[in-house]
Amino acid sequence: MDTNYKQKRQVLEQESGILDKISDTQSAMRSAVTKREWADFEGLLLAMNGYKEQFEALEKERMELFSDYMDGKGNTPRFYTLIAKLPEDERRQLADVYRKIKERALKVRLANDSLALYLEEAKATLNTFMKAVFPTANGNTYSRKGTKIEADMCALVIDHVL
Repeated sequence: MDTNYKQKRQVLEQESGILDKISDTQSAMRSAVTKREWADFEGLLLAMNGYKEQFEALEKERMELFSDYMDGKGNTPRFYTLIAKLPEDERRQLADVYRKIKERALKVRLANDSLALYLEEAKATLNTFMKAVFPTANGNTYSRKGTKIEADMCALVIDHVL
């Protein structure tokens, strides 16, 4: 029996829980973007940064718990190779938790890619619109005082009647 088994399982379950929170937060972020609730979006970004820090700390702890399996070069073998030496029941339980982590990580990655694609498309649409409405601006945006500003992904108010 592995003496650190309970700790290893607990860390993996905590990582899985944080991935659930990240997934829920990503859904809320997408909703905030589509509803243009920027204050909510900013709060969700702060929450996401907190989850990132928690996950990094747990990942560091997990690496320390599995450090006894590293080879002489500091490399860790694949997870299923690591747990192959454990008793059947422990191996099955750790494999189940690890599989959940992999599934949730994939879900988070896909949701992140989807949100990034949505934002890129929105930006491209806005740029196309701005070029059609203001063809002489050549993609430049100017402040009320006439100075050139970077308008990349910032709020823009148009007070021009067509």
